[in-house]
Amino acid sequence: RWAANRAEINREMKRGAQIDLVLLDIILPDADGLQVLRRIREHPTLKPLPVILMTGKSTTEDVLAGLAAGADGYVSKPFQISGLMKAVRQVLGLV
Repeated sequence: RWAANRAEINREMKRGAQIDLVLLDIILPDADGLQVLRRIREHPTLKPLPVILMTGKSTTEDVLAGLAAGADGYVSKPFQISGLMKAVRQVLGLV
């Protein structure tokens, strides 16, 4: 599934279908991805959902802020698909 803004993210999270993993950008057109991540971590049902941040923000401070907000993984753009898949396998415990 795909969501490009706050309303679409909210709709997808409420759909009820099983979500295995969230790939989330920090920079969204109408929302702060770190705030979205914090809200996921505060939600009783969504809290355990694995979240990988995929973003162009790649300083040490950015990575630490993302992990402090509750990200399970962090992939900086631009990235190779193999690097993203490695992060996904690691977060899902498939490594």
